[in-house]
Amino acid sequence: MTIPAHQLRLVVQAARHNIPLDVSLELTHHCNFRCKHCYIPDFLAPDLLTTERILMLLEELAEAGTMFLTLTGGEMFLRRDWLTIARRARELGFALRLFSNGSLIEEHAADAVAGLACAVEISLYSMDEEVFEDITQRPGSFAKTLRGIELLRERGVEVLIKTPMTIYNHRDLDAIAAYAERVGAGFHASPTILAKKDGDPSTLALRVPQDELAAHYGGPHLGCWMPAEGAEDPRGDGPLCAAANRYCNITSAGDVMACNGLPGSGGNVRERSFRDVWENSPWLNEVRGIRREDLHTCKNCSRLSYCGRCHAQALVEDGDLYGPSSYAQERAEITERLVSLNRREPRSEHPTIEA
Repeated sequence: MTIPAHQLRLVVQAARHNIPLDVSLELTHHCNFRCKHCYIPDFLAPDLLTTERILMLLEELAEAGTMFLTLTGGEMFLRRDWLTIARRARELGFALRLFSNGSLIEEHAADAVAGLACAVEISLYSMDEEVFEDITQRPGSFAKTLRGIELLRERGVEVLIKTPMTIYNHRDLDAIAAYAERVGAGFHASPTILAKKDGDPSTLALRVPQDELAAHYGGPHLGCWMPAEGAEDPRGDGPLCAAANRYCNITSAGDVMACNGLPGSGGNVRERSFRDVWENSPWLNEVRGIRREDLHTCKNCSRLSYCGRCHAQALVEDGDLYGPSSYAQERAEITERLVSLNRREPRSEHPTIEA
C-alpha cells in the first residue's frame, strides 16, 4: 500500500520534529479475556491514572501536537469513566479510535459510541467459535464479540475488524474477511505478535512460521513489505521508526513508553507533565535518535528496506537495540524473493513463493 504524498509529508515532518502526532492511551490493564497472544503481562496491575489526571493529560497532548488518539486497554469498556474521557477527547478535536474486544458493547454503549463520531477497532480471531474461544480462553466470548460489532454497525459506526495471525487462526482469514464485508466493516490482518511488555518472549511461540506466512504475502489479506515503505523518511537520514518520534504509548499506570512493545519507561505523567517526559527523557531521546548509521549490522544490509526492522524486536528478541532482529531478517529474505518473483512475473495478481 502506498501512502498518499500529503500524509507522508505530515508523518515525516512530525517524526523529524519529534511531534507526538499519534498517541495510544491505555485506560486500564484489566480485561475480561485472557487471549493467549496478548502482550499485557499483568491484568491485575492497578490503574493509577485518575479521571482528573487523564482529562488534564488530554489537554497536554493537544498542546503537544497530538492529532490521532487511541483509547485502549486491557479492555477499555471496563473503565467506568471511558465515556467522559472519550467525549473530552472529541471536544479537544482528536481523531479518536477505540480499541476493544467488543464483548461489553451493549445497546447503551453502542449508542454512546455512535454519538462520538469516532472509529472502533475490534479483534476477531476466527469465525469458528471453538477456535475463537480457545484463543480468548473465555466461553461465550465469540457470540458477545459478534454482537458488539453488529450493534455498532447498525448505528453506522466505522468499525475495523483486526485479526492478529497466529498458529491457531491464520487459515481463517477468508471467512473473517467475508464476515467483515457482510456487516460493512473494514478488515486488516497482521502477522505481528509481540513479546509481553515486560520482555517475556513466551507469546512469540504463537507466531506463524515464516515459511507458512509466505503463502499469505501478496495475497488478498496480507500485503508485502515493499522497499518504498521500508523507512519513516524517504530521504534515508531520518528516523527508522515511529517510536518516540511521532508515536508513544501511555500506560494506565502513567508510564510513557516509546511504543507498545519496547520495554522501558521514559517517565510517568503522574509525577511530571507529558511535555517534560516527552522532551527530556534520556530513554525516549535515545530511541528517537536511532538512525541507520547507528545500526552496526543492519546499516550496510541491502535488505533493510524489506525487513520492517523493529527496535523492540531487536532488543527483546535478540538482546541488542542496535542490532538485527532475526525475525525481521527472515521476513526480509522471503520478501526479497517475492519481490523478485513479482518482477519476473508482472501479470500475476497474487503470486506465491516456496519458502
